[in-house]
Amino acid sequence: MKRARLLAILPAALLVFVAAGRHPDSAFRSGPQQAAVTQAPSMNGTFVFTAQGSDNVEEVIKAGTARMNFIKRPIARSRLKKTNQPYQSLTIEHTSAQVSIQTDNRKPILTPADGKSIKWTREDGEVFDVNTVWEQGKLKEMFVAEDGSRENLFSVSADGTILTMQVTIRSSQLPAPIVYKVDYRRKA
Repeated sequence: MKRARLLAILPAALLVFVAAGRHPDSAFRSGPQQAAVTQAPSMNGTFVFTAQGSDNVEEVIKAGTARMNFIKRPIARSRLKKTNQPYQSLTIEHTSAQVSIQTDNRKPILTPADGKSIKWTREDGEVFDVNTVWEQGKLKEMFVAEDGSRENLFSVSADGTILTMQVTIRSSQLPAPIVYKVDYRRKA
């Protein structure tokens, strides 16, 4: 009788252990891999711009607009250069309910942590739908306007000292998306 019960339970127990071995956040995992999962560095904090590791944004904009016609190209470059200067500092604070991202001395942008959009008005009066969402350990902040969008994808280094912001700008006016990255060092 006990043997029959054991044989009935064994397949279910094996299935649990196999599934646990495949899931990255498994409670059954132990050792260094488990420590890495539970001790992932936080993005909460203040970070300051560092040119080391960052792309030259002006050069990326020039390359991204090079195929535009000679009338639109200078207008696009001027507008992109004006709105894509690297921030000198970034402060990120997130909870399970809300994400706050402050750039330089501007007022923080507060968004729900569940990805719902809010209306936000930039200093020059342009209105955007803004949302933030977590994707595979990275924080994605999305700005959507009538003429295009900007995605800021934030990731933090394994030691928690460097925050990388990868920016992707999309518009029907551009020949292709413009993509660049900017690095920030955690402020002590």
